[in-house]
Amino acid sequence: MSFPKVSVIIVNYNGKTLLEKCLESLAKTSYENFEIILVDNNSTDGTVEFVTKNYPSIIILKLDSNRGFAEPNNIGAKIAKGEYLLFLNNDTVVTPNFISEMVKVIEKDKKIAICQSLLLRLDGSIDSSGDFIDPLGVVYNSTTKINEIREISSARGASMLIRKNVFDELDGFDEKFFVSFEDVDIGWRAWMIGYKSILVPKSIVHHSGGQTIMGKKPEIAFHGFKNQLSMKITNFEPSLAVRNTLLFFTIYGFRELKIWLDYKLKGTTTLSPTNYEDKIAEKPSFKIISKSILWLLCNLGYLVKKQRKINDSRKISTKALMKMNIISNQIQ
Repeated sequence: MSFPKVSVIIVNYNGKTLLEKCLESLAKTSYENFEIILVDNNSTDGTVEFVTKNYPSIIILKLDSNRGFAEPNNIGAKIAKGEYLLFLNNDTVVTPNFISEMVKVIEKDKKIAICQSLLLRLDGSIDSSGDFIDPLGVVYNSTTKINEIREISSARGASMLIRKNVFDELDGFDEKFFVSFEDVDIGWRAWMIGYKSILVPKSIVHHSGGQTIMGKKPEIAFHGFKNQLSMKITNFEPSLAVRNTLLFFTIYGFRELKIWLDYKLKGTTTLSPTNYEDKIAEKPSFKIISKSILWLLCNLGYLVKKQRKINDSRKISTKALMKMNIISNQIQ
């Protein structure tokens, strides 16, 4: 097996306690050729001092403010020397072969652009075996037990390997997302230009999940909801974008009304949480929905420009992606 250089990029904000465990596990990895880039969002908990003292080989970029997830990762990618970029959350603990297992798979097929590790919770249950997108553009997380390599709609940024040349071709993560769903957006766009996203179940990473966004639930809910809406506008063909956005609001509105009536009349409901809620950390309130729609209206020019660019470079239609089960209603 060859060992192309991998650049591990970790974004951190006041996560010193989590990062200590993550870096300790990374020090035990069996892969022979990688660098670590820490992009710190102006932490005040001594993270930078800790890493400087204990891990002098790590490249540290300290930003002057908290810039979320998308932009700091893009900043790290710009100085990365690796053929592959590996985006890793600071609330992860990796296994020794997690890099080598993904590299082994991606090196076999030039059409594979993105790989995801199998993410496990601390109790050993499955945190994520890949994200999928339904025909309305709603994202849902698979927690199905998987033993074989399989195609997924997108890889979770908690442990995601991507070819650097493809990352650059796709202009990296959309920085207007700030945080939440930027990994889905880039995975979806990669499929549209003819690449694949793959789950590699032998690459195992333990993920605490949600630790880095504790105390910021309303903010995360806002970005999560606006980013979901943004992807519907930009990543579908224009006619589908209009149709699916209207359908989403109609279905979502009636669904929320049904839940409200159920609780008023029966005190309970049989409807489960919506698919995207595990990623946005909090169910969007009317205020958050209104704020998200206002954001879309204020950024409509940007969204239209992005939509045109995406569809001008599109090689695979939404209809074709549905036939491939990359866009699918089926829980996978």
